[in-house]
Amino acid sequence: MRAWKYKHLTTMVIGQKLELIESKEIIDLVGKKMDYIYSMLSKTPYQIELQEIHDKQLDSASIENVLLKNYIKTCEVIKDNSPKNIRFLLSTILKKFEINNIKAILRAKWAGISVNEAMKFITPFGNMDELRCKSIFENAENAIDVIEHLSDVEYGPVLKEALSNHEDAEVLQVIETFLNNYVYKQIYKAIGKLKGRDKKIAETVLGIEIDSKNIMIILRSISLKIPKNQIKHYLLPTSQIFSEKELETAIETNDIQSSIESLLNTAKSRNARDYQYMLTELLTEYKTSPSLSNLEVALDRSLLKTSLRMLKRYTPYFNIGLILAFLNAKWFEVRNLRVILRGAEGDVQPEQIRKLLILPD
Repeated sequence: MRAWKYKHLTTMVIGQKLELIESKEIIDLVGKKMDYIYSMLSKTPYQIELQEIHDKQLDSASIENVLLKNYIKTCEVIKDNSPKNIRFLLSTILKKFEINNIKAILRAKWAGISVNEAMKFITPFGNMDELRCKSIFENAENAIDVIEHLSDVEYGPVLKEALSNHEDAEVLQVIETFLNNYVYKQIYKAIGKLKGRDKKIAETVLGIEIDSKNIMIILRSISLKIPKNQIKHYLLPTSQIFSEKELETAIETNDIQSSIESLLNTAKSRNARDYQYMLTELLTEYKTSPSLSNLEVALDRSLLKTSLRMLKRYTPYFNIGLILAFLNAKWFEVRNLRVILRGAEGDVQPEQIRKLLILPD
């Protein structure tokens, strides 16, 4: 990809990177009341979307929806100003929000909550816009019936296949696994259309995201003593670092620490430094505090650090690395704000909220 095609886009992304909320400002929101958080966020790039809920009930769900809308808008603006092949990759990545809406509808229908309550947890996007989501929720009798109402979208065959491969007790987990696998396979296909440095960088940035999810699936499954032959069915497509055999080796270990060590040894043999940093931190965290929730936070924190390193690494150049790393950093900003909002609404102690934030050291 010729560098000049990125000239305008790089300037735009650098400008948006400078608008990210500083870690100190995010920490300062911990323990504050909802109206104070709303007021402070109104002075940030979220201000336009926040005006939509000015006259509505001020709660965590409505503000979270605004944060997600802003993130999607940011992705779409960058996508629309990208070269054609990058635009295709970003469009594919945004499908994650469509399947998130499908998951939200299924969970809400399964839980038997009202349509108005359910819509608080849905961020209309693409084929799953507000009208479509409401229509499905109102007309489907149950969670299984939701799938019939989605037969005309690209996820229809995936949902039907998932439904034919489940036990009643785990139907939602299987459906979500199939949807995740489908979208990440599509992302890998989109990466395959790139060339040269762009392809290599995209494989690195998105590969580490996918592998971090696989790592958490493996560790959680080991902790829950899920049968080993079943775990591999939940895994997402593998990246350039871990082969299917190497992931199976990590699954076959007898405990979480051995599994992390197995993956770390593979990362060292591949000389994959970002993976080594991530898995070393994960191993240290587990030895200090052997908790799945702490491991998940540590894994996300490592991903943020990786994205921040990549922002520094790729900012001087015109390539896809800056775009993907920025979108990851922006996503963690949204994630942290959602944690703070839920903590404020639930009167969670500030020290507990701080433990859940994903911030660089």
